[in-house]
Amino acid sequence: MKEARFAISSWSLHGLITCGLLLVDVPAQIAEHGIELLEVCHFHFPNIDEPYVEKFRRSIDNAGVKFSTLLIDIGDIANPDDVARERDIAAIREWIVAAGKLGGSRVRICAGRQAPTEEVIARSTAGLKLLTDFARTLGVEVITENWLETSLKPAALVQILEQCGPKLGLCADTGNAEGDDKYDTLAQLLPRASAVHYKARYTASGDVEHADLERCIQLIDEAGYVGPVTLIYGDTKDEWQEVDRLKAAILAI
Repeated sequence: MKEARFAISSWSLHGLITCGLLLVDVPAQIAEHGIELLEVCHFHFPNIDEPYVEKFRRSIDNAGVKFSTLLIDIGDIANPDDVARERDIAAIREWIVAAGKLGGSRVRICAGRQAPTEEVIARSTAGLKLLTDFARTLGVEVITENWLETSLKPAALVQILEQCGPKLGLCADTGNAEGDDKYDTLAQLLPRASAVHYKARYTASGDVEHADLERCIQLIDEAGYVGPVTLIYGDTKDEWQEVDRLKAAILAI
């Protein structure tokens, strides 16, 4: 993947952000590291009032990068409690509005936190359809992810995607696919992916596990995915050093 384009999630810099790195300073840093796209977890925004929105958008423009995706981590759209589910959907709608104001082209919404029975899948599908249609009125696309209970396994996730139709996109996350069936899971999801998160496996000595990386990249290529790869680093030490190492490892494949 020597021609790969890279994105980064603010989660990969979570330790730095919680220790004082301002989100508005992140765009300049990612530009320095040769990364052109930024995804931001909703909880990394200190607020979304108008002055901050303008400040964030200026920082993106000044750095010459793009804010691509708002990762909305709140709520459970598959909750069997009608009141709680409607409350969560309303909160997610507010963040979709914020994504449009912040300049993001899409949001990632979790498919649910319930075990994927048929009833749960039906509620998840209904919620995602509702939110996708709402987001499109604001020029924002919606993707979901193989993450959390409802959509962690491919069978349920594929069912949700098929029921929602082409308006709903998918982020295929290599780290969330971990397990004995990891590569089978990725083989099912990557052909449907409109975004890819790459999180490495590491050897006992702390090196990126080359065989796993090579297999993941092979599956990404076989699926015909040509979009950016989002670098995901889950620890809270030496963040930029490790992000650079992930990027270099992928470019070497």
